Amino acid sequence: MINLQAVKHVVGLAPISLNSAAATPLTVDTLGFSYALAIVTFGVIGGAATVFKIQESATDFSGADITAYLGVGSTGNLRLPQTADAGGVFVYGLPVGGIRKRYLQFLITTGATTLVSVNWVLGRANQMPDTNTERGVVAAVFS
Repeated sequence: MINLQAVKHVVGLAPISLNSAAATPLTVDTLGFSYALAIVTFGVIGGAATVFKIQESATDFSGADITAYLGVGSTGNLRLPQTADAGGVFVYGLPVGGIRKRYLQFLITTGATTLVSVNWVLGRANQMPDTNTERGVVAAVFS
C-alpha cells in the first residue's frame, strides 16, 4: 500500500465565497489517527483575512485556539492571508491523538469577498482505512 492511499479525507469547509464574514467550519473527528494536515485553498482574496486559526475541543464543539496555529500579521508562515495570496494554498500539519484534543476546526473570517475551502487529510491511522467510506471519499482510483 502506498502511504498516500492510507489516509482519510475530511472537508473542513466546502468551497465558499465569503464577503467580510466568518465561515462556518465543519468539525473534524481525529479519532483513530495520529496526524492531521489542513489544506486551505484560496481563489480570489478581496481583502486580508482577520481570523485564520485552528481550534481544538474534547467535545463536538466548543473550541480553544491552538496557539501554534494562530494566524497573525501579514508576513511569515503563520500570517493572515493577504490579497497577494489569491490562488494560493496554505498547509498546516499537526500531531493529533493523545497529544491533542479529539476534534479540530479551521476558523476563517475574511476582510472582503474571498473564495476559500479547507480540506483535512488524516494520516498515521491506528487501523488502515481500506474502503471509500473509511477514506472519507465518494470515489477512489489507485494504480
